[in-house]
Amino acid sequence: MTEIPDGQCISMNAGAKRNVPVSSVFANAKDGKSVEYAPAAAPLHWFPIRATYHRAQKVYDRLVELNDGRYEPYLPTLCSIDCTDGGKAGHPEPQVRTEPLDKGLLFVRASLPDYRRLLEVASQVPGLTPYYNHFATNEFGRNELLIVPDRQMESFRIIVESRNHDILVNQTQVPSLIEGDHVVVTGGAFAGVEGIVMKYRHQKRVFVQLHGVGTYATAYVPSAFLKRKIENEKSKDVL
Repeated sequence: MTEIPDGQCISMNAGAKRNVPVSSVFANAKDGKSVEYAPAAAPLHWFPIRATYHRAQKVYDRLVELNDGRYEPYLPTLCSIDCTDGGKAGHPEPQVRTEPLDKGLLFVRASLPDYRRLLEVASQVPGLTPYYNHFATNEFGRNELLIVPDRQMESFRIIVESRNHDILVNQTQVPSLIEGDHVVVTGGAFAGVEGIVMKYRHQKRVFVQLHGVGTYATAYVPSAFLKRKIENEKSKDVL
């Protein structure tokens, strides 16, 4: 059986633009220059969600039903292809089965205000539980909602969607640091992944930590595809 990740996501709707009468534009313009009325869009963030009782698929499906274009739900999935079932004698037809990568984990990309509005109606999504940052509090002394940085999320998605069954998922204990360098993968199925290079069972892999969520790792990556990341300097080859 070979596992092929199949990431799923719903496209974002940028939202409706406010209509401004032409007359008001000219009335407020100076020296014939137009006036910009559209407010700046709130930045979008990736928010991890924990689905209780391993109901990630059900929570995702419900989020899709409720989605009004204000957010983008993402369920990292693995697609298993089994060639032993079905089909005519001697020519089995592959059977495709899709299941969540982590049965309790999914994400939502949204602005902070829109995500908070979603949490206000969380009672309509049984099993939805937000992650909180236990190292940061707001002015009321409460933990802030956890945000996964875009670059970490990008690396995570490359790993999930790499079509490789040998990735490591949600490592609670990271193997002993062998290399320890911050690197970027420059070639192969994991090109673009940034993380820490370490050895796992005598193989070089790149580990990506989603802070507060889990640690995920690529399959084996040849040294030729690794470049060391150095702040304010150009990348250098690793080994």
